[in-house]
Amino acid sequence: MKLFKLEWLKLRLHIFFWIGMGLYILCMILLISGFGSFKLFNNDGAENQGMIAMKTFGEAGFYILPHLWHNITYLAGFFKFIPAFLLIFFISNEYQYKTFRQNVIDGLSIQGFYISKLFSALIFSLISLAVIFFTGLVIAIIYNPDASFAEYTDGADYLFAFFTEVIFMMVFALFLTFLFRRSTVSIIVILAYYFIVEPILGFAIGEPLKYYLPAAPSRELILQPFTRLMEADMILGTTSTDSVSVKFLLTTWLYTLIFAAGGLVILKKRDL
Repeated sequence: MKLFKLEWLKLRLHIFFWIGMGLYILCMILLISGFGSFKLFNNDGAENQGMIAMKTFGEAGFYILPHLWHNITYLAGFFKFIPAFLLIFFISNEYQYKTFRQNVIDGLSIQGFYISKLFSALIFSLISLAVIFFTGLVIAIIYNPDASFAEYTDGADYLFAFFTEVIFMMVFALFLTFLFRRSTVSIIVILAYYFIVEPILGFAIGEPLKYYLPAAPSRELILQPFTRLMEADMILGTTSTDSVSVKFLLTTWLYTLIFAAGGLVILKKRDL
């Protein structure tokens, strides 16, 4: 708890933390609250005209329980790189300004320093979870005034899936930062791996092995909800999921622990 408080003190006194997190929170709230006004194609109600109907995501039920939690956590997942980049920035600064070395000289163990950085990852992840929860709660109250408590909790497993997705990305960013020690390199590597290297590798090895690449399970936690909203499952021959895969949830946590342990091993083997 002492390390947690120490790390929180470091973060909250840094103006870049408030700027970065403010931007992150604002982007999530604006997208989630405004997404319902975006138009989509829909198959329903236009048979007589022989054309595809247009309606907004809000009219299609984007904010209706129990699918609300699935819908908003999917959108929020696109912003998980912002807190990861902030974490990379803060840890890289520890190396650049030698504060890591000074902390160890002052009596903080290497393990203690590393645990404090894991607490930073936890802080960012908890803030992300809190923002998405309270944003979703307000929207749920507005669009579902007569909903029961059971309806509010139905589908809330997507909140834990979102937290898992974010904490994985944070720990992955932590691992890469201790590996490369430079913020620019770490950010380039994490983006290149997530969007280029792993998709290409997954395409090459095919199913089911591609789902066991490091970042793949976290991608599968919250699948897109749009085919359900557009009522296109029958046309596309797909089935929209209504729950989080326990298999991918456990696999994501396994990789999170692996990268967390790997970061500590790297830190211990490197010179201060």
